Amino acid sequence: MQAENTDTVNCPSCGATLIAGLRFCRMCGYRLGEGVEEYVATQRFDPSSMPTAAQTPPATDPFAPRQTWGAAPIQPIQPFGATSALNRPQEAPPPASWLKPCSNRRGSWWLWLTIIVVLLVAGGMVPLTLISRSRGRAATQVAVPATSLMAEADEYDTADGGGAMIRGLAGPGTSLEAAGLIGGDIIINIAGKSVRDAEALKRFIAEIRPGQSVPVTFIRDAETRQTTLTAVPAEGFRGMEPIRQRPGGRAVLNVDFDDGDRVRVPNSNIYGVELDDVDRNGPADLAGLEKGDIIVEFDGKPVRTAGDLRYRAGAATPNSVVNIVVVRDGQQLTIPVKLGRQR
Repeated sequence: MQAENTDTVNCPSCGATLIAGLRFCRMCGYRLGEGVEEYVATQRFDPSSMPTAAQTPPATDPFAPRQTWGAAPIQPIQPFGATSALNRPQEAPPPASWLKPCSNRRGSWWLWLTIIVVLLVAGGMVPLTLISRSRGRAATQVAVPATSLMAEADEYDTADGGGAMIRGLAGPGTSLEAAGLIGGDIIINIAGKSVRDAEALKRFIAEIRPGQSVPVTFIRDAETRQTTLTAVPAEGFRGMEPIRQRPGGRAVLNVDFDDGDRVRVPNSNIYGVELDDVDRNGPADLAGLEKGDIIVEFDGKPVRTAGDLRYRAGAATPNSVVNIVVVRDGQQLTIPVKLGRQR
């Protein structure tokens, strides 16, 4: 049977071969024109015009261009000013094996970077508390182990003329006391950083890690001194609780003073704690201490603040005899005192 002759046209958009008279391209929907026919019956094409298997790219090749039966290959839309694919030599797409190793390398790079940073932080070699990842990724906050430095003092006060003064030691086993620091010392430099005020000191000590040793420059009795401080972990410090819970109890001196009783010894650069009152028949009274005495030393330890006097008296052994150095009427006296026991 002879094939029926049919007038055909090519779609201006996709190049598909179409029957003349259609209003829209059946392949891409391009509007061909108004046309004269509302309906065109299905036409049969010559089988000899059908593509052979050799002309059809294998379906398993992901990079082979798709061929629509009876139509020219659809070219991708090119950006304005770009070289058309028809005007440049065809290049074979890179095999998938090229892309996969690159992706793995990129992921492995970030994985190893994360592992290295974690190991450096855990080993104490990275002092930063915030490590930001680049390329728009969210910041990862790495917690630095805390020290007990913030709690080892009753408070850090901004000193006149700059620096931060230790108001008093807050308990035994502190890194401050191990470094030879006492209440009344004014820290002006720590870990190589100049301390302007109490807030600056608190920021600096928050960056120190447990076990880290840092140099400290401080002022005591108008004399500049230096020492080395080794921080201890926060969980190892319990304040005055070990003294309260010990079997022997706390020692008592039975004197009255408050935090405002830090005074300067006349005609000197030394500060001490002035006694507001001495309890009658108490250990201090029986030993000969009097109201108005300025205590500057307790059992061989310098005393410059009320916080330190409170700590020294509480940490002493009950019923033991300690030497207390006082200044009375401009004279320095050493008075042995047998401490009492808190009931």
